Amino acid sequence: MRLRWMAGFLSAVLAAAVGAQAPADDADQRRRLIEQKIRLVDILINSPAGRSAAEGHEADFRALIEQGHQAVDDARKALVDGRFDEAAKLADDALRSVSSASRRMSQEGALSEDAQRKNLRDLGDQVGMYRGSIEELAKDPQKSAGAKALLGRVDGLTAESKQLAEAGRLGEAGKKMAEAYKIAVEELSRLRAGQEVLLSLKFDTPADEYAYEKKRFASNEIMVDMMIAEGRAAGDKRRLVDGFVEAGRRLGTQAEEQATAGRHAEAVKLMEQASAQLVRALQSMGVPVF
Repeated sequence: MRLRWMAGFLSAVLAAAVGAQAPADDADQRRRLIEQKIRLVDILINSPAGRSAAEGHEADFRALIEQGHQAVDDARKALVDGRFDEAAKLADDALRSVSSASRRMSQEGALSEDAQRKNLRDLGDQVGMYRGSIEELAKDPQKSAGAKALLGRVDGLTAESKQLAEAGRLGEAGKKMAEAYKIAVEELSRLRAGQEVLLSLKFDTPADEYAYEKKRFASNEIMVDMMIAEGRAAGDKRRLVDGFVEAGRRLGTQAEEQATAGRHAEAVKLMEQASAQLVRALQSMGVPVF
């Protein structure tokens, strides 16, 4: 579902972005258009689909993403130097490379089996966290009935997901677990409306905490994509949502750089900020997420 949506979105944007032409004598407008394309390439490269292509076993996919990286870096340099024609061409080349990788991944089976299983585990971990909160809420006499009903729905979807995964139907299993996550987040937030929500977690090391925050960010990305696919970001709202998502992914990239350098405490702070941006995107689409 995620990659099919991404491929469709990408095709539409690519057609619009590559085909758009600013007046030759309007330097500011041309610069803005090129910068917009560069930002779009950054978003797509740092999306789960782009990261999976870059890290996957398929050399063709990796090469396309690498070409996109190089082209967008060269486009930035050309833009700084005022070489607008060259920058525009390089930005278009980067868009084509990245979009080609994403489309081909969708056509050839999307994520690898290992990546699908990892996504499924990460989503399951998040569902488990929310399930614990729902169980606590079930002890409240005023909320008990709703919380128990919610537990039944979440557990039912989780069980279906596990059965599908055992049968090797990982794509369908992922959809069921994503649905369980979506329901858990939305309904728990509604049940707790007006209550202060405190979540206390303990981690052995900053690296463990970073790993948790990274999973939470990925789960929120899935939720954002689901809400967009449902049409909750129609019209002008889409620009607002995209702005939050872009900011979140940019912070997520910075967090990964810090983690790679062994600075996990700093990485945790950045990833928390990244997740906060996705939460704002979800809230702007009417999801009462906390």
